[in-house]
Amino acid sequence: MTLTAGLTALGIFIIGGGETAYWDWQLTHPYDLDINVKVLALDKDDHDRKTVMALRERGVKPVCYVSIGSWEEYRDDKDSFPEDTLGKPLGNWPDERYVDIRKPAVAQIMKARIEDCAARGFMAVEMDNMDVYDNDSGFELTREDALGYIRELAMFANEQGLEVAQKNAPELVPDLVGQMDFIMVEECFAYDFCDELKPYTDAGKDVLAVEYDDAGLDWDAVCEESKTLGIKLLLKSHEITAGGKSCN
Repeated sequence: MTLTAGLTALGIFIIGGGETAYWDWQLTHPYDLDINVKVLALDKDDHDRKTVMALRERGVKPVCYVSIGSWEEYRDDKDSFPEDTLGKPLGNWPDERYVDIRKPAVAQIMKARIEDCAARGFMAVEMDNMDVYDNDSGFELTREDALGYIRELAMFANEQGLEVAQKNAPELVPDLVGQMDFIMVEECFAYDFCDELKPYTDAGKDVLAVEYDDAGLDWDAVCEESKTLGIKLLLKSHEITAGGKSCN
């Protein structure tokens, strides 16, 4: 039996290997937009409307990445943030800083990003860094601050015709599952919180999960468990480029 055949027998597919994976997540180069997937999450700034609409014509649901909890040095709108809205750096991402989600100026900037997602033809938005309140941001933020901010942006996204994905922050699942359309999470097996995502599967909503290839997990075992839990699981590198494995 070949390696590919053996993996397929386990329900594991090499992304881009010809089989249809449920979804993929590509935020940095190199990209492979020709893969067979139903859902593809991308960074909006690297893909124009023509490219995104071509995905839709193939039956792919394109999802637009937006960090709603951080300032990013490499974004075109970096100079739009008032200085008093910028907090501490994000740990391992020194080119990002937390933002004060209580400030109306921040919400307006994020709404402009969401509008851009819609203008480019995306069908959903992945709202990252929702958990700014639970980090050393430099601001005295509360869970209630976060929920109010997230709900405001989610409602705005819906008004633009976009679905909304919760991103990580499993502690917010009970509060958000009724409003969000699906959830995307990183490392729920590595950090043992996959069970906290059950309200989404119970509601018939997708749970799109990623584990990283340096975590030392037993991939075959994790793949089987993901099927039991109703989780659509990928194995990716931290670069989040094309490639990886899908557990269908």
